[in-house]
Amino acid sequence: MDPGELKFLNALNAVPGVGAATLRALRDCFGSFERAWRADERAVSAVRMDDKTRTALAAHKKSADPERMAQKLSQDDIWIITDDDPLFPPLLREIASPPVMLYGRGDKTILAPAYPVAVVGTRRPTPYGVEAAETIAGDLAEAGITIVSGLAAGIDAKAHAAALARRGVTVAVLGCGTDRQTVFPPENRGLADRIAAGGGAVISEYAPGTPAVREHFPMRNRIIAGLSRAVIVVEAREKSGALITARMGLEENRDIMALPGSVFSPASAGPNRLIREGARAITSGADVLEEFGLDAGRVMRHHAAQSLNPEETIILSSLDEPLAIDAIRAKTGIPTGALMASLSLLELKGLVRGIGGDTFQKA
Repeated sequence: MDPGELKFLNALNAVPGVGAATLRALRDCFGSFERAWRADERAVSAVRMDDKTRTALAAHKKSADPERMAQKLSQDDIWIITDDDPLFPPLLREIASPPVMLYGRGDKTILAPAYPVAVVGTRRPTPYGVEAAETIAGDLAEAGITIVSGLAAGIDAKAHAAALARRGVTVAVLGCGTDRQTVFPPENRGLADRIAAGGGAVISEYAPGTPAVREHFPMRNRIIAGLSRAVIVVEAREKSGALITARMGLEENRDIMALPGSVFSPASAGPNRLIREGARAITSGADVLEEFGLDAGRVMRHHAAQSLNPEETIILSSLDEPLAIDAIRAKTGIPTGALMASLSLLELKGLVRGIGGDTFQKA
């Protein structure tokens, strides 16, 4: 979208009560967001919206400066992608009510991965839920799967952090503005910064400065589900936002998966119910990869190969045939200590294996 047009879209989107449906109605009526912004109240009266939103729009036009608002986005390193942008997530375009635009911090080129997966759950997880979320999200991230969640306390935050710890990619979808001062909950602002700085993205359809209010979270959840090929519910009580995300995912023909738990644990009531209703029971990241028809070992080895350091790359390229450590050292020129350390890491990544007698070969 033209930068000038984007400036007016941003200004209109900042009006309380103006959402995707109203933005589309304004564009359809006036042909552009700039003309919609410049239209007088009589002309705007032709666009369907409630009286409260109409009043807010009129007041905002009198007080807001679209140019200054655009400059503030730039100062805060916040970008915008619109529904006509090639970088706009293709899965999100498919949902019944896609956003017109997304604000974000971080890398906007990572919003259209082949296999994004939502990992969601309760804000009050049990130790079992925490360990499961960290293991499943971490294993998937290490295998190259993008982890999508909502940055909430509990399972969401654990899934994001686990993805970062495994040097994977994660996307946080907010029910508030993406500017640091507004990120909710406040205790996860540091995590949001790490996601944005670590190759992931923190995104929202809400303008910077928009506070987190209750009615925003179901709207946020539709984006989490819409971005993802599958929704995994780790732990959730009977009435939980995670179950809303799962229901929205089901409505959009996403795969719904759930972690089974104790019948005596309130935190497992939601996932257990989903499984009874037909969700796929999963206990590991490998289960998820299997559901996608992917070989877990092959995917993880491929992803590991993308993150090799120079020494590991040299060692791996030297192993056209099984070689003893002395032969690898002679072929690569890498000192014994560093060679042993690199071979150990390559074994952990599943890229080489020892076959006895200090001899190694490619896995």
